[in-house]
Amino acid sequence: DLWLFPAIRLVQDLLGDAPDQGLSTGTMSRLMSLLRLLRIMRVLRLVRLLKTIKPLYRLLLGVIESLKAMQWVMILTLLMLYAGAIFWTSLVGKGLIYGGHPPRDGVKHFGTVATSLFSLFRIMNGDTSVVRSVTHTVFGQLLFAGFMVLSNWAILAILTSVVSDNMITASTQAAEEDRQKLKTDEYDRRVAMLKALFREIDRDESGAIDEDEWKDLCQDVTLFQELRDATSYSDRDLQDLFTCLSASKARIDDITGEAEGSHVRIMFFDDFLEHLKITSDPADKQCVLQVMARLQFMERKLEMQLEDL
Repeated sequence: DLWLFPAIRLVQDLLGDAPDQGLSTGTMSRLMSLLRLLRIMRVLRLVRLLKTIKPLYRLLLGVIESLKAMQWVMILTLLMLYAGAIFWTSLVGKGLIYGGHPPRDGVKHFGTVATSLFSLFRIMNGDTSVVRSVTHTVFGQLLFAGFMVLSNWAILAILTSVVSDNMITASTQAAEEDRQKLKTDEYDRRVAMLKALFREIDRDESGAIDEDEWKDLCQDVTLFQELRDATSYSDRDLQDLFTCLSASKARIDDITGEAEGSHVRIMFFDDFLEHLKITSDPADKQCVLQVMARLQFMERKLEMQLEDL
Protein backbone atom coordinates (compact mmCIF):
# COMPACT_ATOMS: atom_id res chain seq x y z
CA ASP A 1 0.00 0.00 0.00
CA LEU A 2 2.83 2.44 0.77
CA TRP A 3 4.31 2.15 -2.72
CA LEU A 4 0.93 2.22 -4.46
CA PHE A 5 -0.35 5.48 -2.93
CA PRO A 6 2.37 7.79 -4.44
CA ALA A 7 1.90 6.14 -7.85
CA ILE A 8 -1.83 6.91 -7.82
CA ARG A 9 -1.16 10.52 -6.83
CA LEU A 10 1.32 10.82 -9.68
CA VAL A 11 -1.22 9.55 -12.20
CA GLN A 12 -3.79 12.03 -10.92
CA ASP A 13 -1.34 14.91 -11.26
CA LEU A 14 -0.44 13.91 -14.81
CA LEU A 15 -4.12 13.73 -15.79
CA GLY A 16 -4.74 17.15 -14.33
CA ASP A 17 -7.19 15.79 -11.76
CA ALA A 18 -6.10 17.73 -8.67
CA PRO A 19 -9.15 18.57 -6.54
CA ASP A 20 -8.93 20.07 -3.12
CA GLN A 21 -7.04 18.25 -0.43
CA GLY A 22 -10.11 17.10 1.52
CA LEU A 23 -11.84 15.62 -1.53
CA SER A 24 -8.60 14.04 -2.74
CA THR A 25 -7.94 12.45 0.64
CA GLY A 26 -11.47 11.03 0.79
CA THR A 27 -11.21 9.63 -2.74
CA MET A 28 -7.87 8.08 -1.98
CA SER A 29 -9.22 6.52 1.19
CA ARG A 30 -12.11 4.93 -0.65
CA LEU A 31 -9.79 3.75 -3.42
CA MET A 32 -7.36 2.22 -0.96
CA SER A 33 -10.23 0.48 0.82
CA LEU A 34 -11.34 -0.97 -2.49
CA LEU A 35 -7.81 -2.15 -3.25
CA ARG A 36 -7.54 -3.80 0.16
CA LEU A 37 -10.85 -5.54 -0.52
CA LEU A 38 -9.59 -6.80 -3.85
CA ARG A 39 -6.51 -8.20 -2.16
CA ILE A 40 -8.79 -10.53 -0.23
CA MET A 41 -9.52 -12.25 -3.55
CA ARG A 42 -6.05 -13.76 -3.30
CA VAL A 43 -7.67 -16.37 -1.09
CA LEU A 44 -8.89 -17.96 -4.32
CA ARG A 45 -5.33 -19.12 -4.85
CA LEU A 46 -6.09 -21.81 -2.29
CA VAL A 47 -8.41 -23.47 -4.82
CA ARG A 48 -5.51 -23.85 -7.23
CA LEU A 49 -3.40 -25.21 -4.39
CA LEU A 50 -6.09 -27.74 -3.47
CA LYS A 51 -6.15 -29.09 -7.03
CA THR A 52 -2.47 -29.92 -6.81
CA ILE A 53 -3.01 -31.97 -3.64
CA LYS A 54 -5.22 -34.84 -4.83
CA PRO A 55 -6.37 -36.25 -1.44
CA LEU A 56 -7.31 -32.79 -0.19
CA TYR A 57 -9.07 -31.99 -3.47
CA ARG A 58 -11.11 -35.19 -3.26
CA LEU A 59 -12.06 -34.32 0.31
CA LEU A 60 -13.22 -30.89 -0.86
CA LEU A 61 -15.34 -32.47 -3.60
CA GLY A 62 -16.89 -34.77 -1.01
CA VAL A 63 -17.73 -31.85 1.25
CA ILE A 64 -19.35 -29.95 -1.64
CA GLU A 65 -21.45 -32.97 -2.64
CA SER A 66 -22.45 -33.47 1.01
CA LEU A 67 -23.62 -29.87 1.27
CA LYS A 68 -25.80 -30.40 -1.79
CA ALA A 69 -27.40 -33.46 -0.21
CA MET A 70 -27.80 -31.81 3.19
CA GLN A 71 -30.51 -29.50 1.88
CA TRP A 72 -33.09 -32.28 2.14
CA VAL A 73 -31.94 -33.12 5.64
CA MET A 74 -32.36 -29.45 6.55
CA ILE A 75 -35.89 -29.47 5.14
CA LEU A 76 -36.70 -32.60 7.15
CA THR A 77 -35.26 -30.99 10.28
CA LEU A 78 -37.28 -27.82 9.73
CA LEU A 79 -40.49 -29.81 9.28
CA MET A 80 -39.80 -31.79 12.45
CA LEU A 81 -39.08 -28.63 14.44
CA TYR A 82 -42.19 -26.93 13.10
CA ALA A 83 -44.40 -29.90 13.97
CA GLY A 84 -42.77 -30.14 17.38
CA ALA A 85 -43.25 -26.41 17.96
CA ILE A 86 -47.01 -26.70 17.36
CA PHE A 87 -47.15 -29.73 19.65
CA TRP A 88 -45.17 -28.11 22.47
CA THR A 89 -47.03 -24.83 22.18
CA SER A 90 -50.34 -26.60 22.62
CA LEU A 91 -49.22 -28.84 25.48
CA VAL A 92 -46.84 -26.57 27.39
CA GLY A 93 -47.44 -23.00 26.25
CA LYS A 94 -51.23 -23.27 26.39
CA GLY A 95 -51.11 -25.36 29.57
CA LEU A 96 -52.88 -28.54 28.42
CA ILE A 97 -50.62 -30.68 30.64
CA TYR A 98 -51.05 -28.22 33.54
CA GLY A 99 -54.82 -28.03 33.54
CA GLY A 100 -54.92 -24.68 31.81
CA HIS A 101 -52.39 -22.99 34.12
CA PRO A 102 -48.95 -23.16 32.51
CA PRO A 103 -45.89 -22.03 34.50
CA ARG A 104 -44.24 -18.73 33.72
CA ASP A 105 -41.15 -20.34 32.20
CA GLY A 106 -43.35 -22.56 30.04
CA VAL A 107 -45.16 -19.54 28.60
CA LYS A 108 -41.85 -17.75 28.15
CA HIS A 109 -40.24 -20.51 26.10
CA PHE A 110 -43.27 -22.18 24.53
CA GLY A 111 -45.95 -19.49 24.50
CA THR A 112 -45.99 -19.13 20.70
CA VAL A 113 -45.00 -21.29 17.78
CA ALA A 114 -42.06 -19.00 17.00
CA THR A 115 -40.66 -19.14 20.54
CA SER A 116 -41.27 -22.89 20.69
CA LEU A 117 -39.43 -23.35 17.41
CA PHE A 118 -36.36 -21.56 18.74
CA SER A 119 -36.56 -23.33 22.10
CA LEU A 120 -36.71 -26.73 20.44
CA PHE A 121 -33.71 -25.77 18.32
CA ARG A 122 -31.85 -24.97 21.54
CA ILE A 123 -32.86 -28.36 22.99
CA MET A 124 -31.67 -30.05 19.83
CA ASN A 125 -28.23 -28.47 20.34
CA GLY A 126 -27.96 -29.53 24.00
CA ASP A 127 -29.43 -26.53 25.86
CA THR A 128 -31.84 -28.18 28.30
CA SER A 129 -32.41 -25.10 30.45
CA VAL A 130 -35.60 -24.27 28.53
CA VAL A 131 -37.35 -27.45 29.71
CA ARG A 132 -36.74 -27.16 33.45
CA SER A 133 -40.37 -26.19 33.97
CA VAL A 134 -41.53 -29.26 32.05
CA THR A 135 -39.36 -32.12 33.31
CA HIS A 136 -40.68 -32.07 36.90
CA THR A 137 -43.66 -34.17 35.74
CA VAL A 138 -43.64 -37.68 34.30
CA PHE A 139 -45.47 -36.61 31.14
CA GLY A 140 -43.03 -33.74 30.67
CA GLN A 141 -40.08 -36.09 31.03
CA LEU A 142 -41.55 -38.45 28.42
CA LEU A 143 -42.19 -35.49 26.14
CA PHE A 144 -38.61 -34.30 26.51
CA ALA A 145 -37.16 -37.80 26.00
CA GLY A 146 -39.25 -38.38 22.89
CA PHE A 147 -38.11 -35.14 21.32
CA MET A 148 -34.47 -35.86 22.11
CA VAL A 149 -34.72 -39.29 20.48
CA LEU A 150 -36.22 -37.79 17.31
CA SER A 151 -33.96 -34.76 17.07
CA ASN A 152 -30.60 -35.92 18.41
CA TRP A 153 -30.65 -39.59 17.55
CA ALA A 154 -32.76 -39.91 14.39
CA ILE A 155 -32.04 -36.61 12.62
CA LEU A 156 -28.35 -36.57 13.48
CA ALA A 157 -28.01 -40.20 12.40
CA ILE A 158 -29.65 -39.35 9.07
CA LEU A 159 -27.41 -36.31 8.67
CA THR A 160 -24.28 -38.34 9.44
CA SER A 161 -25.24 -41.11 7.01
CA VAL A 162 -26.06 -38.67 4.21
CA VAL A 163 -22.82 -36.75 4.64
CA SER A 164 -20.72 -39.91 4.90
CA ASP A 165 -22.39 -41.58 1.91
CA ASN A 166 -22.01 -38.54 -0.34
CA MET A 167 -18.42 -37.95 0.71
CA ILE A 168 -17.53 -41.58 0.01
CA THR A 169 -19.36 -41.50 -3.33
CA ALA A 170 -17.74 -38.24 -4.42
CA SER A 171 -14.29 -39.37 -3.32
CA THR A 172 -14.68 -42.71 -5.08
CA GLN A 173 -15.89 -41.02 -8.25
CA ALA A 174 -12.99 -38.56 -8.21
CA ALA A 175 -10.51 -41.38 -7.65
CA GLU A 176 -12.06 -43.37 -10.50
CA GLU A 177 -11.83 -40.36 -12.81
CA ASP A 178 -8.15 -39.97 -11.91
CA ARG A 179 -7.54 -43.65 -12.63
CA GLN A 180 -9.33 -43.42 -15.96
CA LYS A 181 -7.30 -40.35 -16.89
CA LEU A 182 -4.05 -42.08 -15.98
CA LYS A 183 -5.16 -45.14 -17.90
CA THR A 184 -6.03 -43.08 -20.98
CA ASP A 185 -2.75 -41.16 -20.81
CA GLU A 186 -0.80 -44.41 -20.49
CA TYR A 187 -2.66 -45.93 -23.44
CA ASP A 188 -2.03 -42.85 -25.59
CA ARG A 189 1.65 -42.95 -24.67
CA ARG A 190 1.89 -46.61 -25.62
CA VAL A 191 0.03 -46.01 -28.89
CA ALA A 192 2.39 -43.18 -29.81
CA MET A 193 5.41 -45.38 -29.11
CA LEU A 194 3.93 -48.24 -31.13
CA LYS A 195 3.07 -46.01 -34.09
CA ALA A 196 6.64 -44.76 -34.26
CA LEU A 197 7.89 -48.32 -33.91
CA PHE A 198 5.60 -49.74 -36.60
CA ARG A 199 6.60 -47.02 -39.02
CA GLU A 200 10.15 -48.33 -38.79
CA ILE A 201 9.07 -51.96 -39.14
CA ASP A 202 6.45 -51.57 -41.90
CA ARG A 203 8.79 -51.00 -44.81
CA ASP A 204 6.10 -51.31 -47.51
CA GLU A 205 3.70 -49.00 -45.57
CA SER A 206 0.85 -51.48 -45.90
CA GLY A 207 -0.42 -51.00 -42.37
CA ALA A 208 0.42 -54.59 -41.57
CA ILE A 209 3.46 -56.69 -40.63
CA ASP A 210 4.11 -59.89 -42.49
CA GLU A 211 6.09 -62.81 -41.21
CA ASP A 212 9.39 -61.65 -42.72
CA GLU A 213 9.08 -58.19 -41.19
CA TRP A 214 8.24 -59.77 -37.84
CA LYS A 215 11.34 -61.95 -37.98
CA ASP A 216 13.47 -58.91 -38.75
CA LEU A 217 11.92 -57.17 -35.78
CA CYS A 218 12.67 -60.07 -33.47
CA GLN A 219 16.29 -60.10 -34.60
CA ASP A 220 16.68 -56.38 -33.95
CA VAL A 221 17.42 -56.27 -30.22
CA THR A 222 16.79 -52.53 -29.85
CA LEU A 223 13.44 -52.45 -31.66
CA PHE A 224 12.19 -55.59 -29.96
CA GLN A 225 13.10 -54.14 -26.56
CA GLU A 226 11.15 -51.01 -27.42
CA LEU A 227 8.18 -53.18 -28.36
CA ARG A 228 8.40 -54.99 -25.03
CA ASP A 229 8.53 -51.68 -23.18
CA ALA A 230 5.55 -50.28 -25.09
CA THR A 231 3.36 -53.33 -24.58
CA SER A 232 4.68 -54.61 -21.22
CA TYR A 233 4.65 -58.10 -22.78
CA SER A 234 7.32 -60.76 -22.55
CA ASP A 235 9.04 -62.31 -25.57
CA ARG A 236 6.80 -65.36 -25.41
CA ASP A 237 3.66 -63.24 -25.16
CA LEU A 238 4.63 -61.18 -28.20
CA GLN A 239 5.35 -64.29 -30.24
CA ASP A 240 2.02 -65.81 -29.22
CA LEU A 241 0.24 -62.56 -30.01
CA PHE A 242 1.65 -62.38 -33.52
CA THR A 243 0.80 -66.04 -34.11
CA CYS A 244 -2.75 -65.58 -32.87
CA LEU A 245 -3.54 -62.35 -34.73
CA SER A 246 -1.88 -63.37 -37.98
CA ALA A 247 -3.45 -66.84 -37.94
CA SER A 248 -6.86 -65.33 -37.17
CA LYS A 249 -6.58 -62.94 -40.10
CA ALA A 250 -5.46 -65.70 -42.48
CA ARG A 251 -8.36 -67.90 -41.39
CA ILE A 252 -10.91 -65.14 -41.88
CA ASP A 253 -9.59 -64.38 -45.37
CA ASP A 254 -9.71 -68.07 -46.21
CA ILE A 255 -13.31 -68.35 -45.01
CA THR A 256 -14.64 -65.20 -46.66
CA GLY A 257 -12.50 -65.45 -49.75
CA GLU A 258 -11.81 -61.72 -49.67
CA ALA A 259 -8.04 -62.02 -50.07
CA GLU A 260 -5.76 -64.10 -52.15
CA GLY A 261 -2.76 -65.78 -50.73
CA SER A 262 -4.40 -66.28 -47.35
CA HIS A 263 -1.49 -68.53 -46.36
CA VAL A 264 0.60 -65.38 -45.89
CA ARG A 265 0.64 -64.57 -42.20
CA ILE A 266 0.23 -60.87 -41.53
CA MET A 267 -0.71 -58.86 -38.48
CA PHE A 268 -2.52 -55.59 -38.98
CA PHE A 269 -1.53 -52.66 -36.80
CA ASP A 270 -5.16 -51.79 -36.02
CA ASP A 271 -5.78 -55.33 -34.78
CA PHE A 272 -2.71 -55.08 -32.59
CA LEU A 273 -3.90 -51.80 -31.01
CA GLU A 274 -7.39 -53.19 -30.54
CA HIS A 275 -5.94 -56.16 -28.73
CA LEU A 276 -3.98 -53.89 -26.39
CA LYS A 277 -7.11 -51.85 -25.67
CA ILE A 278 -9.21 -54.94 -24.97
CA THR A 279 -6.65 -56.52 -22.68
CA SER A 280 -6.49 -53.33 -20.59
CA ASP A 281 -10.24 -53.53 -19.85
CA PRO A 282 -11.89 -56.10 -17.59
CA ALA A 283 -13.87 -58.81 -19.32
CA ASP A 284 -17.61 -58.23 -19.50
CA LYS A 285 -20.58 -60.20 -20.76
CA GLN A 286 -20.32 -58.78 -24.27
CA CYS A 287 -16.69 -59.89 -24.62
CA VAL A 288 -17.55 -63.38 -23.44
CA LEU A 289 -20.42 -63.60 -25.93
CA GLN A 290 -18.11 -62.49 -28.74
CA VAL A 291 -15.60 -65.18 -27.83
CA MET A 292 -18.36 -67.79 -27.71
CA ALA A 293 -19.67 -66.70 -31.12
CA ARG A 294 -16.16 -66.85 -32.58
CA LEU A 295 -15.61 -70.35 -31.18
CA GLN A 296 -18.95 -71.56 -32.56
CA PHE A 297 -18.10 -70.15 -35.97
CA MET A 298 -14.73 -71.86 -35.95
CA GLU A 299 -16.34 -75.11 -34.82
CA ARG A 300 -18.83 -75.05 -37.71
CA LYS A 301 -16.03 -74.27 -40.17
CA LEU A 302 -13.96 -77.16 -38.84
CA GLU A 303 -16.92 -79.52 -39.17
CA MET A 304 -17.42 -78.41 -42.78
CA GLN A 305 -13.75 -79.06 -43.56
CA LEU A 306 -13.91 -82.50 -41.95
CA GLU A 307 -16.98 -83.36 -44.00
CA ASP A 308 -15.15 -82.37 -47.17
CA LEU A 309 -12.40 -84.79 -46.27
